[in-house]
Amino acid sequence: MTMLDRMRRHKGWLKWSLGLVVLAFVFLYVPALVQPVPTVVGGLDDVLAEVGDQNITIGEFQTLYRQQLQNYQAQSGGQITAEILQSMGIDRQLLQQMIDEYAALQEATRLGVTISDAEIRETIVSIPAFQQNGQFIGEDAYIQMLRMQRPPMTAGEFEDTVRRSLMLQRLESALTSWITVTDKELEQEHTRRNEQVRLSTITFRADDFREGLEATEDDVASLFEQNSTDYLVPEKRRLRFALINIPELKESFTPSDVNIQAYYDNNQDRYSDPVTLRASHILLRTAGKEEADVQEQAQTIVNEARDGADFSDLARRYSEDDATKDAGGDLGQITPGQMVPEFEGAAFALAQDEISDPVTSMFGIHIIKATEKIGGTTQQLDEVRESISDLLSQENAEARASALATAMAAEINEAADLDAAAARRGLEVQESGFAALGEPILGLGFSTEVTTQAFELSEGQVAGPIQTPSGPAFVTVTGIEPPYVPPLEEVEDRVRDDVIRRKAFVAAQEEAAAASSRLQSVDDFVETAEAGALEVNNSDLITRGTSIPGVGLNVEIEELAFSLDTGETSEPVLTGNSAVIVHVHERSEADQADFRANREQLRREILLDRQSQFYAAYMENAKSRITINIDLAALAQAVA
Repeated sequence: MTMLDRMRRHKGWLKWSLGLVVLAFVFLYVPALVQPVPTVVGGLDDVLAEVGDQNITIGEFQTLYRQQLQNYQAQSGGQITAEILQSMGIDRQLLQQMIDEYAALQEATRLGVTISDAEIRETIVSIPAFQQNGQFIGEDAYIQMLRMQRPPMTAGEFEDTVRRSLMLQRLESALTSWITVTDKELEQEHTRRNEQVRLSTITFRADDFREGLEATEDDVASLFEQNSTDYLVPEKRRLRFALINIPELKESFTPSDVNIQAYYDNNQDRYSDPVTLRASHILLRTAGKEEADVQEQAQTIVNEARDGADFSDLARRYSEDDATKDAGGDLGQITPGQMVPEFEGAAFALAQDEISDPVTSMFGIHIIKATEKIGGTTQQLDEVRESISDLLSQENAEARASALATAMAAEINEAADLDAAAARRGLEVQESGFAALGEPILGLGFSTEVTTQAFELSEGQVAGPIQTPSGPAFVTVTGIEPPYVPPLEEVEDRVRDDVIRRKAFVAAQEEAAAASSRLQSVDDFVETAEAGALEVNNSDLITRGTSIPGVGLNVEIEELAFSLDTGETSEPVLTGNSAVIVHVHERSEADQADFRANREQLRREILLDRQSQFYAAYMENAKSRITINIDLAALAQAVA
């Protein structure tokens, strides 16, 4: 499975938080930005969202967005781009999570949650990245490590982040500490998760009983009379609209060779295969020692290594980096920006298998070996000229469309203004046919936003600019067809099919009831059913949440199956357009020894889930008391 596949499947995991995750930074190994993030177009102080009495700025959002992209790129080897994140909606998800955090901080303040400076200090000095030999590294080293972050942080900024994190942790604790899980609930959940059944099902599908059925005129008339509203034709609206067609604008623009060259020169990282380096090191600490003596020892080790001694053995013998010593000094794969500058400069200058001279950093003196080095190739301009041209054309078209839309919005107040504003820009005002809510619109395609807004307009009002698949549009309503029940003649075929479908479902139920009666007390359920030409679907031992053969995932059938005794056959259960008979062959009860061994882990899991659900519900209610406004145009600008 690719990195992208995992992201698609687990988008819920892709979460930014001001919570204690921020405290887990390991400063020596901060991932690097593999590909550049677009620079924000608007002002960094422009407001992206208002959350109560606080604002989220474009600058704040983009800092976190860059960090998110940086993490994904580092994990995917540069495959994840800003465009991929946007296509997955990560930008909006990230903004929503920022809003949630801001709202939670305001709720914490309202409830009187406070964090003292002493608590912040205690938290910071306990972070492993700020410790050496179990002791705080000192103010100077602490500040230097913060400066090494990307982007650099001041002590005040980091301490504010810690304060917010602790406030959120304390808020959630205060709101959820009363929640408990009883022993009885634990046992019930263990049983629910671990008991198993082996079963057979027979499914009687209505579609299998349609053959030979007829719908008389009386049947059709009767069903239509009783259920005429089922055939209601919804309200439809006709629109006039002016579309700023981005694909057409794109076709009309050809970037110059100068612009293509400039883009290529300014975005070399996009077209370069980054150097991937796997390295090992030996670290000699200098704290409390004479640096000259440590330098001399380091040079001796370098000489040994270059004379053929095994570097891994030397690292196990001499290195004072407890995190890598036992692994022979192996640091794994590193990328530019991941290490302190002195270390990085020396490491990336090495050829594969080369051993460095002693390198001094804030951590001590390093001896580095490049164990694997690949990459560093760059695509030539001619290889990427076409893609750059296409990208610049798209950017130009989107910028022109945005400018046109902004200018037209300033001129259009009512329907009469639409034609004049469009004509001044050479745009054609078009008219659609009638369309219902959620249907595609002739000339605009399928746009939920257009139809939603169109069905909120009165005739003569104008909405826009509204984003469509082809670009921004301005729309006005020119006709409304109210909903109505059509005469039977218009929907007779549909009604006739519904009559047959209902009769087939009744036939399926009758056949299932007869079969269930025959099978209730037989010695061999499967043999008897198959002798009667019934199709039997058999399972192995299964737990809840498993697809049931012949049925699929179905909560009602599942609960029935786990309620039956061994050897018991159910009455028919109706599901969709089918009737299902269930027979249980074998039951396997949940293992009590396993329950005793894992009960506390299960308790923590259930407790965390309940606390999370309660906290989420509480915060949804809290947010309803806070005014929240989002500038979607600013969001689009921030990630443009």
